[in-house]
Amino acid sequence: MNIIIKNFILLFFMTVTDAQHMYRLCAPESISETTCFSLSRGDSQVSCIRVTDSADCAIKLNENKVDIGIFNAEELLLAYQFYPNTLTPLAQLRNREKLKDDFEFHTVAVVPMTFNGNEGLAGLKNQGLCHPGFSESQIWNDYILKFFEKKVYNNECQKEYTASENEARNLKNFFGKACRPGIWVPDASQDDELKKNYPELCELCDNKSECKYENNIHHGHMGALECLTSGRGNVAYVAYHYVQQYFNLNQSNPMPLINNPGYQFLCPNGSLQPLTKTNPCSWIQQPWSVILTRKDDATEIISSLKEWIVDPLTKSESWKVALSRVIQEDGLINYFSEPPSLRSYLITGREVELSEKSCGKSIRWCTINKAEMNKCNWVMKEAELLGIEPKFTCEITNSTFECLQYISKNQSDIMAIDSNYGYLARRLYNLSTVLYVETEKDKNSAVIAVIRERSKLIDNFSDLKDKTICFPDYGGIAWLSFINIVRNKKLIGDTCDYPKAVAKLLSGACTPGINDTSRSEVKSDFDAVSILCSACPLEKPNSTCSADANVNMYYGDKGALECLKGPGDIAFIELKNIIPQVRVKKIEPSEFRVLCKNESFAEYTGFNVDENCALSVTIDSEVIGRTNNSKVDSMDMTFALLKLEDWLGYRAYSRRVIRIYDSFLPYDDLLFKDSTVGLESKDSEIKSIMAYKDLFKLVDSCRSASVRIFSYLFLILSTLIVLCLC
Repeated sequence: MNIIIKNFILLFFMTVTDAQHMYRLCAPESISETTCFSLSRGDSQVSCIRVTDSADCAIKLNENKVDIGIFNAEELLLAYQFYPNTLTPLAQLRNREKLKDDFEFHTVAVVPMTFNGNEGLAGLKNQGLCHPGFSESQIWNDYILKFFEKKVYNNECQKEYTASENEARNLKNFFGKACRPGIWVPDASQDDELKKNYPELCELCDNKSECKYENNIHHGHMGALECLTSGRGNVAYVAYHYVQQYFNLNQSNPMPLINNPGYQFLCPNGSLQPLTKTNPCSWIQQPWSVILTRKDDATEIISSLKEWIVDPLTKSESWKVALSRVIQEDGLINYFSEPPSLRSYLITGREVELSEKSCGKSIRWCTINKAEMNKCNWVMKEAELLGIEPKFTCEITNSTFECLQYISKNQSDIMAIDSNYGYLARRLYNLSTVLYVETEKDKNSAVIAVIRERSKLIDNFSDLKDKTICFPDYGGIAWLSFINIVRNKKLIGDTCDYPKAVAKLLSGACTPGINDTSRSEVKSDFDAVSILCSACPLEKPNSTCSADANVNMYYGDKGALECLKGPGDIAFIELKNIIPQVRVKKIEPSEFRVLCKNESFAEYTGFNVDENCALSVTIDSEVIGRTNNSKVDSMDMTFALLKLEDWLGYRAYSRRVIRIYDSFLPYDDLLFKDSTVGLESKDSEIKSIMAYKDLFKLVDSCRSASVRIFSYLFLILSTLIVLCLC
């Protein structure tokens, strides 16, 4: 009897537990908090789990942290690269107006009936290409837009040209002429230059001077078909849906082309099909969006979904109505009779392993830890799927300084650095800006000068002579702002040896890191180091001045304020780094007062000052690379990074597969700072970027002078050697 009771109790609890099982749904920002609250009402069996993007959702699915996600084809392709065997689609989500279509869209090539099919694809040589063009408002990425042309021409790469120019040369050499509207490279001046050098690729446009179609309806697809039917070009690469519209291919009309039979489809194998064929050969067939889950849970979740998904117009539990609206927002659910593998679902229309040759050197992105390397791998694979060239690869190191060394030694190519490393990157590693990183305005780097409240030692910046100064670290934005002040005040001369000049000016300082092997340029100048470290606390074993908060209590911006409480007379700090400490009351603002740029004191104690008071207000990051990169390599890096931003940055009307400027699992500031809003070219005139460039003018002029002197000495030495040999 006891065994029966025990079994009954066990079965009861198993039933209750099963009934209370909650299925976790990936909830990106497109699913509102209100919707998530609706999903949790009543006896709901579904809850929201917030995800940043589809990459985040795929990782959480694989780790059993969520159960259901909604993925479009591009998102599925990325998930497949990492989880080809563990995830599976449960059901398609087909557009309500295209329920009978097996794919979201097809790309097709249309040629005249006069096309010589005996030559296959080679018959397109010098026939002229009508291309829909490139625009940010369309969903086709570069991989799709360039798929046809790359399959047709031989991808020849010449080192003296950028990847973009190699592409233009290949197009001109194969098709002869084309209309290829839109932006070819994401830099206006270089885009104009490329079109000026290859006018043949705009020759077939009806607006040649602007390289565009007059008919821009449907992202240029209609213009491309007009380019074909007008006889300007002999092949158009477009979406099948627009071919149906243009030629009135209505299935209810059995002979739609009776008066216009002059065109046919060109297939990837070189064969031809009539335009009247209802399911023609395609170059790419884009699968529909799906509901994705783990393969092991597929059967159970399908059964539950069939119970939960209801007609939103019917009376049902509110959570089921909410779930139905979320899942079927963009399309009606269409269950698979048997869930396919991820590969078999995608391979019906897309290549899942990419093998196209890319022109240009691979761009090696340097990362500083495993978390950043992981994000880099996801971003780089997505860049490849987007068709961005040259391709990116990822390199891992253990620190920012190791990365700087890697780039300097040509073992890596780029990384985004905190602005505090800008000085050292230039002076010690001979690196320079590839692109500036625009920062959220309230997260710009604002440097302020701070004294103790009621201190009478300093009235203005001219009083800095023979004082003791507290810096957060050596070579940072605060250090550079100080250097600019004392140079402008003529407190130090026009020298490039800043540490030596500053050491002569001051009676003491704490400058953490100035003696570290990875960041110091004054290793041999013991006198300068001694003075610039004299205010730092003694560390164990018998050392001082470390750039390490664990052993040097004066390191960092908060540390500089601690130094100011002790031996320091004035501190130069970054405002944004201490505000969080003020909020949690680890810093008492009433103990300090700010000395403004105009040499007046802030009216009130604390740090609540505006930009006019700050000594400098700049961006807080930049992308750096080698100064001696070739022009071709520099342009390739710039264009590839800007293309990456186009698709993964803050692009309007775009569903980003992975958000390159956001946190990643769950770490912040990987690859780029989370405060990043975009990338800007070196000639940007944004105020915070201009201020950053101004900060480094003296550094760059010193470096240029060093290069000139070295070149001059090398020339003299070379001449002497030649004379001696003679």
